[in-house]
Amino acid sequence: MNTTQRAGLVVCLLGPAGGGGGCVTMDSSAIADLDFDRHELSLADAERSTVVTGFLLGDDVANLAVLTVDDDGARRVRIDALDDGGWVPRVDAALRPEVSFVDVATIAGRDRLIAYGGGRLTWFDSDAGREVELVSVVSDFDPPGRAGIPHVDITHDVNDDDRDDLLVPQTDGVSVFVQTDGGGFADPVTLVLPPGLDRSFAGDGYRSDPWGSGRVHAADCDRDGRSDLVYWNGNHFAVHRQDDRGRFDPAPRTMTTDITFDSDELATLAAPLEIHERRMDHELTRDLTGRVLHDITDMNGDGVADLVIFTLEGGSLWKMSTTYEVYYGAPGPPGADGGIVFGSEAGAVIRRKGIAFGMSRHDFEADGQSDLIFVTIKPSLLKVAGLLLEAFFTGSVSMELAFHRMEDGRYATKPHGSRTIRSEVAGASGTRALHPAVLVGDVSGDGRAELLVQRGRRKLQIFAGVPGPEVFARRPQTLAVDMPKDEEYTWLVDLNRDGKQDVLMHHASATEPDRVTTLIAR
Repeated sequence: MNTTQRAGLVVCLLGPAGGGGGCVTMDSSAIADLDFDRHELSLADAERSTVVTGFLLGDDVANLAVLTVDDDGARRVRIDALDDGGWVPRVDAALRPEVSFVDVATIAGRDRLIAYGGGRLTWFDSDAGREVELVSVVSDFDPPGRAGIPHVDITHDVNDDDRDDLLVPQTDGVSVFVQTDGGGFADPVTLVLPPGLDRSFAGDGYRSDPWGSGRVHAADCDRDGRSDLVYWNGNHFAVHRQDDRGRFDPAPRTMTTDITFDSDELATLAAPLEIHERRMDHELTRDLTGRVLHDITDMNGDGVADLVIFTLEGGSLWKMSTTYEVYYGAPGPPGADGGIVFGSEAGAVIRRKGIAFGMSRHDFEADGQSDLIFVTIKPSLLKVAGLLLEAFFTGSVSMELAFHRMEDGRYATKPHGSRTIRSEVAGASGTRALHPAVLVGDVSGDGRAELLVQRGRRKLQIFAGVPGPEVFARRPQTLAVDMPKDEEYTWLVDLNRDGKQDVLMHHASATEPDRVTTLIAR
């Protein structure tokens, strides 16, 4: 289940490459304005574990569902609840041997663990300890690179009726099941997309979001006040219109644009083969240049969908730049295809120099305008020798977080603020690389987003959201807490429905028992 704003990885050109309670300790110099209750859960008996959250048992605090696979391939789920002494198991049951991924959906007003496998989706009945068939559907989605049962985010409210719908990924598209009254699901509408890449190259597959990084967009393309499903189909947009029942027309209509781009697949800019085929002089075998459709969404809060283009330029890996362009939409004249006309010139532009590692979209001040965070290697480091020396002597590489806030529909030439993070490279002795977590969410409950940045393996810094041009406070609050080794294993979730985002960390290890840390904001 995903209740956060859609935001996805844009480009990865290199890899950056039972418990007790207590309070997190803070550095004496930190701003002690946020307190957290800390709880640890040991997964000593779990193998290849995955953790998802949801109000699965009807408690006031969300439950932790731990999915495991043993050496014989047997799949199990354990659901834990939080009491005064910490996390305690409440349910332990077997799952079907063919279960390949899970998610959490709100069905008929109650959170349910759902599981895919063997051509059907099921929901887990925690009272009976068994799976109940939900819908029949075939998915050949294969999350990248990880054993176990991954969390694949297939539940989204695509028709804006405050119900979770099912978007089941397939090689040639996606099947959309709209939730109806009483927790049923309408017959699916299948969106068949043009052939594309097999997968995007990001993360190890612990948590996957095919919708967030996918090629299908939700936007009101016919200006009737209802979101439609739209995707690029070679030389035009195919639009599946939503009707007054919240269903989508199986037959798409056509919407055109004069704005040009090379592809609608962000993964085409990842270029993993180019990284491996780089010459000894560190130049690429071809120019890394591309202009890609990034999104169709309302960027400035005026109620009309806009078109977003992401451009990558650079004949050399060390001389790269990116451009983010927003072409604002306006209601089209009577009879215009789709009802929207995109401007011929970009109304908002961000230009960044450096090797791009990622970009995410947020709303820092909840004003309806889209704010952005870019992650790049700093321009001052774009020298091969400099990068190699820094990695050799420090075991890490510096990257810059740049914050771009939209004001009156435009982005300033320079970012409103920035922070430096360090990504540890893999060591010759076999030590894993460290890709630090960077999270944005309202942890304080004041309506402004905070910035949470992992510092090494034992610190988490929280930069408070502030009014004015700087977006985040310069001086962070520092929590002394063990951190996971990969960004996928740390995320924000409101565990107690108090309007504050809490921190959840899954410490996965090949040599020690896995454990889970929850930091619940007071």
